[in-house]
Amino acid sequence: MIKTIKIFGLFLSFLVMLSGCNSDKNLAVEVYETSASGNKMEKITDFTAGENPALIKLLPEEKFQTITGIGGSFTESSAYLLNNLSPENRLEIIEAYFGETGARYSLTRTHMNSCDFSLSNYSYAPEEGDKELNSFSIEEDKDDIIPMIKEAMTISKDGFKII
Repeated sequence: MIKTIKIFGLFLSFLVMLSGCNSDKNLAVEVYETSASGNKMEKITDFTAGENPALIKLLPEEKFQTITGIGGSFTESSAYLLNNLSPENRLEIIEAYFGETGARYSLTRTHMNSCDFSLSNYSYAPEEGDKELNSFSIEEDKDDIIPMIKEAMTISKDGFKII
C-alpha cells in the first residue's frame, strides 16, 4: 500500500509539473486508481501530501539508450491476412510499412516455431531429442511468412533488421 501511495504521489507530481507547461491555468485533473487493495478505476478525490515530495529532474542532454529502429512483427496471422488481399491491396499495405512514402520500418521481428499469432501449433524440429536436427524444417513458413519478408525486402530501399 505504501508503494502504491509513493507511485501515486510520483504520478501526481508529474501531472502537476506537466500542467505548468500549458498556458491554460484552469486545467482540471482527474485521478483514477487501480490497486492491489481492491480499487478498480476508482476516482480519487481526497489527496494528502506525501512526506517526501518527489523531485523529477529531466536531463535531455544525457542519453543512456540508442534507438535501434522502429518497426513491427512478421507473423503467420499477418501473412495470412495479407495473402487474402488482392495483389494491389497487399502491395499498398507493404508499401505503407516499408516503402519510401510509408513508415520506412527499419526493425522487425519474427518468431521461430509457432507463437500466439500462428494459425496452428508447430515446431521447426518436432522430434524430441533430435540433436542432429534431422527433422528440422521451415516448411510451415514457406507459403506465408517467408514470402511476406521477401516482399518487404524488395520494397524497402534502406533495408531492415530482423530480430
